[in-house]
Amino acid sequence: MRRALLGLLLVLHGLAHVNAGMLAAGAETPGAIAPRGAIGAWVATALWGVAMVGFVVAGLALLGGMPRRVRWRSWALAAAVASLAMFALYRPPTMIPGMLIDLSIVALAVLTMRDVTWAERPIGTSPGVEAAPGSVRRVFRVAGHVAALSFVAYLVVLVALRPWHMRWGVTDEERRAALPGDEVQAADAHYRIDHGVTIAAPVDSVWAWVAQVGQDRAGFYSYDWLERLFGDDIRNANRLVPEWQDRKVGDLVRAAQPDYLGGRFGRDLGWRIEQFVPNRVMVLRGWGAFIVQPVDARTTRLLVRTRGGGEPNVALAPFGFLVFEPAHFIMERGMLIGIKARAEGRIPG
Repeated sequence: MRRALLGLLLVLHGLAHVNAGMLAAGAETPGAIAPRGAIGAWVATALWGVAMVGFVVAGLALLGGMPRRVRWRSWALAAAVASLAMFALYRPPTMIPGMLIDLSIVALAVLTMRDVTWAERPIGTSPGVEAAPGSVRRVFRVAGHVAALSFVAYLVVLVALRPWHMRWGVTDEERRAALPGDEVQAADAHYRIDHGVTIAAPVDSVWAWVAQVGQDRAGFYSYDWLERLFGDDIRNANRLVPEWQDRKVGDLVRAAQPDYLGGRFGRDLGWRIEQFVPNRVMVLRGWGAFIVQPVDARTTRLLVRTRGGGEPNVALAPFGFLVFEPAHFIMERGMLIGIKARAEGRIPG
């Protein structure tokens, strides 16, 4: 029972690092002494990844979800060292409780090294006893190992790709620059996403496609088949419609039809326009700012800047990291590429 409880604690402690890792990777935490910018994001992400993955692997090993050769103490100690370094360098608000838990885990790992009840073997097995080949028990054990290793691999991929996809298509200068729409987004944002694309078309041509986004208008130029798979009746338009260009502050950019899923999320699911300057910027509350910037008379930069106020929630951050962020990147990148193709005259077939 003690091993099971510690295993569960280690997994939860590892996933709780998503909250601190998001703050550290943004390098926006007050009091942080680590480097900022892309280098700082990669350093923070490396420490975060070792800490989170290490604690999760250690916990799964104690719970019997990992192969026998995986030693929970080694992973827990490596994770604790990385976690302590991350807390010390980036000083997120959860620093004190996080460090106390890390030190408690280190102490427990050291104190139980000679305790046979904490031997390096999975829960549910007996020393020297192996399940018969082909038995149901063996099948379930192998299936559990595959599921656990797949989850760990997913965590590793998400952590490794995050510094890239959170600033896909933008430079450090663009990420730091003051841009139109900043004044109506969170000034002290701790959560930041920046995506951008260069389009071989003048500003007004690009803007026309941006202005008519929405479920009840031109769609979002992304993977509408995937959106329809989830019941959202979106059909991407391949033409400009003059009456779809007229928008104003307070208008709703619909994400879904009014009766989506029986209306259980309300009839106005979407984003209200907070700022609308034709050929310049459209800010959607809860999403971010769509900015068009001329490079020259025939080239435009289209940027989407998302700034979140406050701090990531410890309980909800894992869902955002595991589900929302990768889905948001896939769909927003698809949208930018879709606008680029249409503005450049390459209408998708």
